[in-house]
Amino acid sequence: MAKLGGPLDEFIDMSLLECLNQDEAYPATNAFSGDDAYLASDKGVDSELLVKVQFRQPIKLSGIKILAGPEDATAPHSIKVFQGKDHIGFAEAGDEEPTQELVLEPESVQRDGVMLPMRFVKFQCVRSLQIYFPDSGNDQTQVKRIQFFGEPAEKMDMKEWKPLKC
Repeated sequence: MAKLGGPLDEFIDMSLLECLNQDEAYPATNAFSGDDAYLASDKGVDSELLVKVQFRQPIKLSGIKILAGPEDATAPHSIKVFQGKDHIGFAEAGDEEPTQELVLEPESVQRDGVMLPMRFVKFQCVRSLQIYFPDSGNDQTQVKRIQFFGEPAEKMDMKEWKPLKC
């Protein structure tokens, strides 16, 4: 198994973060903040969520951690992870084959959570991810934290760096 690497929070472009069917009082930015705020689906619609994440530079993704919101009955049961499908909607996310699908066991999304390994070979040069939380049968889905693990796809070796003369 590939090494898991460190947290990739600093590589997420928060200005391009998008979430379909979010409750405006509990936006997607909450799931990436690391505090007690959380992301929630719109109760007036259904419990599906589709989170679209752009990275500032290509990354190698090796793991993901999902933490449930404060109410146990609103925890997600599974996710579908798509790579590079920036314009995907709910219909496509429900029907198309994901890059990887994960079942979220109750113990893996509680407290500190468990980092779930990704198929590293499929996530070598990731610029964007789309995370689909299917309808869980509940009124709402709540996600306290979404965290990615891995490393930058390109590393700069400072020994190779040379200043440009203009």
